[in-house]
Amino acid sequence: MLQPPGRISCAMERNFWMIQIMASVCVLPLALMLSGCGNDTTASNLPKYSTPSSTPLPEEFRVLASHLSLEMKSDPVQFRNKREMTDVMVELQSAILDLSEIKSKDKEILYLSDQVRDADTVILQRLNNLNSLPKPPDEGTLFAGSILDGFFGNFGGSYQRGLNAETKQNALNVELQSLIAAVDKRDAAHQLLPKVAEKYSATLSDSTALIIVDFNESWGYSGPDDWLVLQNLGETLEDCTILVQLTGANGEVRKNVHFLKTWPAYTCMWGQYYAGKEVLGRTVEKMTVAYVQKLEVTIYSPQFATQIHYVYKGAEKDKDVAHLCRDLSFQGAYQPYESGILWDTQRGAQFTMDGVSFLPKCRVDVTFRKGDQSKVWYWEHDSWMKGESKKFTTPAGGLEFEPDNIDFEVSFPDTNYKHKATLPVALASKK
Repeated sequence: MLQPPGRISCAMERNFWMIQIMASVCVLPLALMLSGCGNDTTASNLPKYSTPSSTPLPEEFRVLASHLSLEMKSDPVQFRNKREMTDVMVELQSAILDLSEIKSKDKEILYLSDQVRDADTVILQRLNNLNSLPKPPDEGTLFAGSILDGFFGNFGGSYQRGLNAETKQNALNVELQSLIAAVDKRDAAHQLLPKVAEKYSATLSDSTALIIVDFNESWGYSGPDDWLVLQNLGETLEDCTILVQLTGANGEVRKNVHFLKTWPAYTCMWGQYYAGKEVLGRTVEKMTVAYVQKLEVTIYSPQFATQIHYVYKGAEKDKDVAHLCRDLSFQGAYQPYESGILWDTQRGAQFTMDGVSFLPKCRVDVTFRKGDQSKVWYWEHDSWMKGESKKFTTPAGGLEFEPDNIDFEVSFPDTNYKHKATLPVALASKK
């Protein structure tokens, strides 16, 4: 039976201040909901075995890779929720010192070391400057001050207050522009790391039943970040450089590189990919793409190498969305036709979402049925919060019969998963 609609509840999120561009790392509930490490990969056309490398991996490559690659953890809870500015500066100083000591016969290692050291030096300088510069007041403080100035007739003070805030913000923006350029330079070096690793790697071979890949895309407020899980079912691997190439629905490509000094057998390793932050009209620290379609994972190590093609769009994503929606439910109430003095209330329904905290962008198809008669309309929503009620009102004259049942279907972009329910219309609600 349709039940009376519930009350609307709302949730708001606030943005972090942009000076934390280098200092914020989030661990999201999505990672904690995932079970296992993924599905086995399909067979490839690569040779069954790798030919080990005859050239030892230089120690200086390990130093470079340890500072340049993205972290992987054996448990997602090991990713820190937030790093303080001091922690970031210590890491940058440590990288600069280590990279300054690199002496190598490999010119590519030397080149990348120089690039990263120079970029980290600029980033450290800019963070120091950002930390020491006076900060403009937030919008609320500025607005309150302007009201007081106006109330007491100090219109010149209001103008000067805004001018001072703009001057301070412009000074911050200059530092941020330079910081972003240095981050881009570092990222370019990051993506070149596999080019060096390949020279010291075994030949590519089949990884069927040895390496398992799983990917989990972000889901609304469960996180703006994506998660990668790799499981090693073979022997312990040493000095693994892992290149992960993601391809999105619009053809966008992003490459991320990880380095594992030791990867124990039967161990899952997690990678966290940030959606990025908007700073000065640009998205920075972006490690993923919108609506991931597929991944290509290439593993280089002196003893073993492989390449895995993993398709996310389709069954894999449908499975993830179904898991996230396993407790999803709706309560609804039928809205009968009512004539009014100024306007009429058209037939329709109201539904309240429950079971999950949030739904991202979705389409809702509502079908009204009576015997052999049926009429269907659809609505699109950017989000839907737990406890929030939404109305689905038909156009004037569109629904001319009193329905016995209402079919309700919720679908999401880039996945075939649909949540469906049929709700009988209570006789009492027709009166």
